[in-house]
Amino acid sequence: MTTHSTTRPTSRRRRRIGTLAAGGAVVLALGLGACGGGDDSASGTPSQGTAASSPATQLTAFEAVKASARNSEEAGSAKFALTMSGTGEAASVGDVSAEGSFDSAQGAVEMTMTLPAQAGGTELTMRLVDGTAYLSGAPLTAEGQWVQVPLDQMGAAGVDTAAMDPTQQLQQLQAVAEDVRELPAQDVRGVQAKGYSGTIDAAKAIEQLPAEQQTQEAKEAAAQVGSIPFTLYVDDQDRPVRMTEEVTVEGSTLNVQMDFFDWGSTVDVAAPDPATVTEMPGAGAMTGGTTGEAPAAA
Repeated sequence: MTTHSTTRPTSRRRRRIGTLAAGGAVVLALGLGACGGGDDSASGTPSQGTAASSPATQLTAFEAVKASARNSEEAGSAKFALTMSGTGEAASVGDVSAEGSFDSAQGAVEMTMTLPAQAGGTELTMRLVDGTAYLSGAPLTAEGQWVQVPLDQMGAAGVDTAAMDPTQQLQQLQAVAEDVRELPAQDVRGVQAKGYSGTIDAAKAIEQLPAEQQTQEAKEAAAQVGSIPFTLYVDDQDRPVRMTEEVTVEGSTLNVQMDFFDWGSTVDVAAPDPATVTEMPGAGAMTGGTTGEAPAAA
């Protein structure tokens, strides 16, 4: 499915929200049409302007935020935990949580997502390996079985596959505006973390993606969003330990929080046994459209 003229308005709005939101759970929750949280504990009162220096790094707040994206790329791998909730149209997604790990050098991600109660409260596992997403769990598959979806197929269906990789969220920090402020330090998972808040220029965030991912739909969504308020907490090596974003599109707001920990840890993500894998028969199930059906559980 490469055209969007027949897409239902509700599905299209959900994809527009998901295009600028971060994390694979967002894509899965919106793309798979789940019936359908962010924790605002990372927020705080700005204390200093952009000219203030971060004491540990002697960088301005603006420089420290941009440096955190580079430092996370150098670390290469980490574990993460994600929560998501919404208001307006996005509230239909429900509260979603996920945990996983990634290796940016290998382009590999593994994540287990818990669907909201209104979507059955089941768990879905995703593995992203060599440009292919593998999904397992109800309602898509029986236990121990997987469906595979090449990322180029998902992209053709209008799903922002960049959001399946947590490192893409961190790259958005390269598009931070110069309104960054320091926040009071906060304990995040046992780490005394320095805090920052500001906004991300959504259009510039799209420019951080590879050319093939800078789709017209992504650019249209960025134009509607304008800017994305965020908070960021970093450790003593200026690596992200918590990031929150508030994405608003057409009156709907999606709140996303992602914690990062165990930077530099070994991440081993492999494609499932081919004997347990079948192909997703159509892209419609990935976009909330009316075409295509997920395989029935055996």
